[in-house]
Amino acid sequence: MKAKYLIMIFVILFHWNISYAQEVEEAIERMAEYTESTPDFEELQEQWIQLTQHPVDLNSAKEDDLRNIPGISEVQIKNLLEYKTAYGEILSVYELMAVSGFDSLSIMKIRPYFIIRPISTNPHFSLKNLFRFSRQSLLVRYGQTFPNSMAYQKADPDTGDHLDPVYPGSPQHYYFRYTFSWYDKIQIGLAGDKDPGEQFFRGEQSSGMDYYSGYISLSNLGILKNLTVGTFRAGFGQGLTFGSGSSMGSVPGFLSGLSYNPAARGSISVSESNYLKGLTTTFRIRKLEITGFISYHNLDANITKTDSVSGKALEFSSLGSSGYHRTSTEIADRNSITELLTGGNINFTGRFYKIGMSGYYSRWSASLKPKTAVYNQFALRGNESYAYGLDYQVRLNPVFLFGEISRCQSGKIAFIAGLNAEPDSRVKMRIIYRNYPAGFANRWANAFGQQSSNNNESGIYAAVQAELHTRLMLSAYADIYRYPWLRYNTSRPSPALEFGIQLNSPITRSLTLSARYFYTESSSNEDNSVKNTEKIIRSSRQNLRIRIDWIPQTEIILNSRIELNRTEGGNEPERMGYLICQDIHYKPVKFPLGLIFRYALFDIPTYNERIYTYEPEVLFGFSVPAFYGQGMRVCALLNGKVNRQLKCWVKAGMTRYFNRNILGSGQDSVNSNTKFDLIVQLMLQL
Repeated sequence: MKAKYLIMIFVILFHWNISYAQEVEEAIERMAEYTESTPDFEELQEQWIQLTQHPVDLNSAKEDDLRNIPGISEVQIKNLLEYKTAYGEILSVYELMAVSGFDSLSIMKIRPYFIIRPISTNPHFSLKNLFRFSRQSLLVRYGQTFPNSMAYQKADPDTGDHLDPVYPGSPQHYYFRYTFSWYDKIQIGLAGDKDPGEQFFRGEQSSGMDYYSGYISLSNLGILKNLTVGTFRAGFGQGLTFGSGSSMGSVPGFLSGLSYNPAARGSISVSESNYLKGLTTTFRIRKLEITGFISYHNLDANITKTDSVSGKALEFSSLGSSGYHRTSTEIADRNSITELLTGGNINFTGRFYKIGMSGYYSRWSASLKPKTAVYNQFALRGNESYAYGLDYQVRLNPVFLFGEISRCQSGKIAFIAGLNAEPDSRVKMRIIYRNYPAGFANRWANAFGQQSSNNNESGIYAAVQAELHTRLMLSAYADIYRYPWLRYNTSRPSPALEFGIQLNSPITRSLTLSARYFYTESSSNEDNSVKNTEKIIRSSRQNLRIRIDWIPQTEIILNSRIELNRTEGGNEPERMGYLICQDIHYKPVKFPLGLIFRYALFDIPTYNERIYTYEPEVLFGFSVPAFYGQGMRVCALLNGKVNRQLKCWVKAGMTRYFNRNILGSGQDSVNSNTKFDLIVQLMLQL
């Protein structure tokens, strides 16, 4: 009988972990598809991994900490805080059954993401205890794609004549990261990254890696909540006034257990845009929390005007975001201007509310002067910017209200307001309204919306998640929005809409079926120009995904998926593409080895019907390729433990196209229809 219950608990937890992993994968896929700039996937994955490697301590956790637990509701958070106030620390997981709103199933769902420790169990600080009880890890990674592109060739393949490579560096990708932590008091991180084509310990990269990031943090020392020196991320409120980094909830989609708790924290992400470098500190005095930061570092920029005598940059048209420093042009843009940025947040937490104020001021060493066009006449210009705002949270059981209002240096005011409601334990709802004027020019805005920049957008979003049956979960959402001003390829204000519906059903203990449908509709110029007389056309896109998760044996998991994309509108004919994907997970119970094998087959007419697919990756790695054309993708990820301290990963993949013989374009083209990729990673933990 005991074995029967253990198997039942394992299956429930397994299905929940599959569901949560699926939510993360789909959130990253949607961010890759809908954001105009490349999201910081590394930081998103690090947040995800942190949930499992560093679970939330229920006894020491504050309200914001509890929101990091996937699947926990606002009602449960409220009741748990009230229970701790009335009865003191929690002694056992079984005690949660006495907290209103918790039952055995909901506890098992969140069990992997929290721990229960007695209060004040850390040993006293000393050099001996610092190293005795510390956690350290060193991770190194090598990656390469084969065959090399034209940019690396040293001879003309037809004539044999000598050529100077476009990329002076090697085609290998190198990466490392080191972390040190002593409980929740001291954290140290250091990371480095060398992209393919960049030099290594020579030329422009004489110090080795092209980019380094690192920080030292002290946390939870009396009123000092955090002190970080080095590279860091910061975000406050809903991110409308200030929000660096990436947020899983920034793109409209299904209501899920994903959460994002903004704060100032150290970061060793090697994304070379929108990072901060300097000092940040947060003090918590009872219910008052004060955060301040100052950042000063170099930025990549496309310089358009320099001083004829000193050579100093005077004007630039845009900031760099790729992080590549391979060609002479990319190297010339590297660290070409400096940015001074300072700001902070003050918030007060009451019995049922939280209110905060945020602001920042930024100054560049040169003036931003983008090319002038009708659609971007409200874009940020000059060498300084600032914004300030007010955010709030109000808990009125069973409704949770939140929002933020912000004003930038142009005088334009933007705001976002929303609510989460739980009218029943089996029903959750969310409604969000946002209004971002075209003139709201705030580079650091990172709030909920359809675009990567929070401007020229207004709309209302509604989502619901309902347990229709013990074996049937319904999720649905709709986002009706408009662009009040012109856009790059749309010469007049235009409406748009998006909605989706998803059904998840655990048919048996070992078999889960899910079906998802998306529909989007938008407007654009007939020939993608910006003429005021241009005809506006409506276009639509539909996406259907069916997924099956099956556990035929304890050691084997099978994930099967078929996805269809259909587009139509304007003068273009209706087109439809498909992708079929099969994953096989093999994890022996008595052997420290795991294998994930994927086979994908796709037939997708054009880039407009492209399908993004989150791919199995090494720890802290990410891959979200966009497939179009006709072809196949095969990859395998092997991971295992060499011993208690050493782990290793090996990933090998191949993509073959059936309808083309040249891959890529220009200097990055390859005279082949097949590409191979290899990643090898080692991690030492002490």
